Amino acid sequence: MTSRRVSVRVLVLAALALGLATALACTDPVGVDACRQIEAARCESATGCGIDLSKPVHRGDSPSLDVGACKRYYDDACLHGLVTTVDPGAAKVDECVKIINDPTTSCDVVRSPEKHPACAFLVPPEPPPAAPAADAAAE
Repeated sequence: MTSRRVSVRVLVLAALALGLATALACTDPVGVDACRQIEAARCESATGCGIDLSKPVHRGDSPSLDVGACKRYYDDACLHGLVTTVDPGAAKVDECVKIINDPTTSCDVVRSPEKHPACAFLVPPEPPPAAPAADAAAE
């Protein structure tokens, strides 16, 4: 076997191994439906709070078209799920949506629901602390 054939085989095997490692490292999104429910509530409440829904750009300029475009945008954007590793569950999501939809709720909750205790699960988890350099070398 020539060295060129060996090199090609090594490259192909390396590429396959990298692809497999990448596929195994990826995880399924968490809370896709929860994300959609929360963002739909925010879209519906946005106009009452004076939040501009002209972006993403879409045809038409009526409030109902703006809300519909907002919801369609988040149908796709939420395919990545929530920035968390644990699904919050239906009860927590329902409570968060209820707070966002409540007409007596501050527009600050519509803008940043993660700041309200009912929606606190939207705050991304803290990353684990980095191992000290000395401990990493010992392992």
